[in-house]
Amino acid sequence: MFASWDECLAHVKETFESDDSSSIHARLRLEAGPAMVWNGKSTADPEYTVVHIASPIAPADKTDLLHLAAASEDLPLGALRIMNETVHLHQALPFAGLEAERLDQAIRLAVTEAHALMREI
Repeated sequence: MFASWDECLAHVKETFESDDSSSIHARLRLEAGPAMVWNGKSTADPEYTVVHIASPIAPADKTDLLHLAAASEDLPLGALRIMNETVHLHQALPFAGLEAERLDQAIRLAVTEAHALMREI
């Protein structure tokens, strides 16, 4: 279980290849594709701290997922999201009680799912 975001971020950067990071995020390069991991708040409750994971699927103007992504924008813990004009597979994990193994699995799963969706487009 992570005691702090700094500890969580250090774990992410040690476990995965990272080509860009700051005190709040890491941009990862996995074999199946890229991902971004960052510390933030839940859209459902601004007092609730979560670890966000996002992996790109396709440019928003190149996919029929745009309508679905726009409709799911308000879902708090996972869905498709539009970020920087790109549809991403997004997941948010509660920070409280988050263990390294669960985080690692969630990152790998998000990237794999995004990659699978990308191939379907």
